[in-house]
Parts: sequence; C-alpha cells; structure tokens
Amino acid sequence: MKFSCPAKQLTTALNTVMGAIPTKPNHPILAHVLLLATPQTIEVRAFDLSLGITAQFNAPVEVEGASTLPAKHLLNLIASFPKDEELSFEVELNQTEAILTSAGKRYTFRGFKASQFPQLPTEFPLTVPAIRLTATVLARGLKTTLFAATTDEMKPVLSGIRLTVEADQVEFAATNGKVLAVVQDSIPTHENKQQSETTKKHKTKRKSLPSASSQWGITIPKTALKELQKLLGNPTDNLTDSEVLLHFNESQILFTSATFSLVCRALTGDYPDYTLLIPKQWSHEVTVSSHQLLAAVTRLATFDKHKIIRLVLNPTEQVISLYGQGQDIGSGAESLPALIQGEGLEIGFDADVLIPALKAIPTSEVRFSFNEANTPATLNTVANSLGTATVLVMPVELWTAEPPSLSSTSQALTVSSDEFQSIDTEPEEALESETDSEDSQLELAALPM
Repeated sequence: MKFSCPAKQLTTALNTVMGAIPTKPNHPILAHVLLLATPQTIEVRAFDLSLGITAQFNAPVEVEGASTLPAKHLLNLIASFPKDEELSFEVELNQTEAILTSAGKRYTFRGFKASQFPQLPTEFPLTVPAIRLTATVLARGLKTTLFAATTDEMKPVLSGIRLTVEADQVEFAATNGKVLAVVQDSIPTHENKQQSETTKKHKTKRKSLPSASSQWGITIPKTALKELQKLLGNPTDNLTDSEVLLHFNESQILFTSATFSLVCRALTGDYPDYTLLIPKQWSHEVTVSSHQLLAAVTRLATFDKHKIIRLVLNPTEQVISLYGQGQDIGSGAESLPALIQGEGLEIGFDADVLIPALKAIPTSEVRFSFNEANTPATLNTVANSLGTATVLVMPVELWTAEPPSLSSTSQALTVSSDEFQSIDTEPEEALESETDSEDSQLELAALPM
C-alpha cells in the first residue's frame, strides 16, 4: 500500500473515527485503525465490536492495500504537523510495518495484518428499506432527546432513542423515568425509483425507500448516537444540507453519508408506549421566554439544596413568579412576563429535571402546559416552522416545611415495558412529622416591586 495526502485530511478522518476506539480494549488490535487504500479513496475504520465508524476522503493512491496503525499515537503525531504538509504512507511487504515520511521526517509504525482487523457489519440482511434522512433533521432530533435517555443499566431498552419513521415523518423519543422528550420532524420524500447518491458511493445494494403507508421503528443506543451527533456537527452552518441514509434490521443499524458511516447494534426489547403519558388537553398554558425562564430557574436553584422551584401563575397580571428557598442560605424570587391562559396555579419542579428540559427546547419561547399540580406538565416549541419538540416533566410535592430528600418525595415516572405510572413513595407518618415542625416553616418571599 502506498498513498499520499495532506496532514489535515488524515487528521480529520482520524478524529472522526476516534469515538469507536475503546479506552481499555480487550484486544490490542481494537486500539488500531484500519487504513484501506482503493483507487483515489482512503478509508479509515475503527471498531470496538459494538460501535464501528468509517471515514473516507479522496487522495492519490499509487498502490492499493490495507494496514492497521495505532490510532491515538498516529493522531497525536499527525495533529502536530502543519495542516497543509504532505504525508506519504508506505506499507512493507509483510503488511505489519508502515512508513510515514514528510518534509525530512520518517516514522515507522508496527501494526497488525489487515486480515486480523474485525470486519464491520456494514452489509447485513434488511427487514425494511433504506430510509433517507438529512443531517439537520438528525441533529435537531438528537439535540432535544439525547439528554432524556436513561443511564440505568437495569433498563437497557430505555438507554437509547426510539426512532419511528412513517411516510415523510420521523419521530425521536427518549425517557429516563423522570422526563420524556419527543421530537417530530418532516423528512424529504422521493419516488421509490430514485436511487441515493450516497448509496451508490458506498456500493451497497439496498432496497427502495419505504412506501407512504409503511411505519418502522428501531431503538438506537445513546452511546452510538452521541458519536453520530459529533459527526453531524452543526448542519445549519452549512449552505446545503447533507443526506444521511439509515439502514437497519432487528439487530444492526447503519448510518451512511458522503463522508462517514456508523454502524452499531440495535437495542432489543419492547419500547413502552410513551404516547399514553402525554395529556391530550390542558387547563393552563404559559408562553414565556425560554432563555429568561432558564436563567431564573438556574439562579433560584442555588438557594435550596433540594433544588425545588416553586412556580406561581398569575393570569390577572400575566406574570409567572418563581421562588427558591432554603433553610441555610436564604431565598430568592423572580417574576417574568408571560402569556397565561387559564386560572392561577401553584406547582413545584426539581431544577435538576427542569433545567435540561428547558435547554432541550430549540426555540426562543417555550409553551409550558399544566393541568394539576400533581400531574405531568410539558414544555413545547413555539412558532417553529420546522419540527415540534415536546418535553414532559413530572412536578414534585410542594411542602410547607423543609422538604425531605428528593428520593422519597419526588413524584417520578416509573417506566416498564408495559406502562408508565406515577408513584408517591412518602409514608404518611413521615409527612406528619415533617409538617409538625414549627421552626422549619417556609414562607414565600414577596416579589420586588
């Protein structure tokens, strides 16, 4: 194998695949990348046996071939070179030694034979046709839902994002039991007879696109989608939106674009029907600046070690008031102008749940919807011509006394494969003992006039 390329090209490709290099590989070859030289194209592959990433770029190839090289060492070395410096790679006949030369420099790397590198499952039997998405649609969906996927190893199916595609609509959903995030977006529609240019580049024989009446869903691991999010970057910065193809069956998932591919295993198990959790009607709706609300919640959470935020709706004044109060530091109160529909309401939220939910809403204004103080509430996008984002959060009990630990008072969502349900685990005796303490009574601070 022999080829040459600028340092910048190879550095970019190595950075692309580094997410699939394990920190502690159980075999030395998994700490290597596979360099594959074909006519006018260089592929760089990494695979940790669960997640595989491939990057490719165009370069003049004198001799075709393949070799493995230590990933981190190679990246650290080449990243130190000037970006436009021309590199030349040559692999010896034994296929385990690669020589890198450039501008008076010469380095030798020892690797493994390319035949020993584990094969990425980029070709597998499909149960559904390939689905054409865009980088912007994927980036928007992941930005709003990734934070809501659980890290609980006891609920593996909830550690991923549920992706559902029907006709020209795609839906992302994730929940960790305390919060639920759902994004609905539109995707480009094409005639089934059209073939994707991306598919042609990767020379994959895929089925035609799904018909308008088809619906498919797959649960994708959060760890893989975090790497995909890095690869997508910020597509809105680009003048043209790039295309990303999704191929999958019951056990494997493959994303392909013009510059990269990512393959991972699908999560098995039935994803709960999260649509049953979202109320169809609301008795209270508040439209408020998402930036102002986020800033206020963040400041007030510093006063209470339990980070409980009290929200009070005042439809007469069209103001939403927020309070944070602790026993040691002091208290805080802020008021924000808002468009309020419905009667007044007092409700409490855990700031650790509310803050990431607010950050996940991509619009400058957010619509906060409530029914009762002990039922789920949602945050929704406002005046958004693109996709719709909904984040459902559970309120917490507001106490007249200093609240006990959140683990016993928070009204969380208990998620199983069959249902969602609300639970309140606080014993009645504990409630009485807390409310009987006269010296721990909380009083709302008056808003500054």
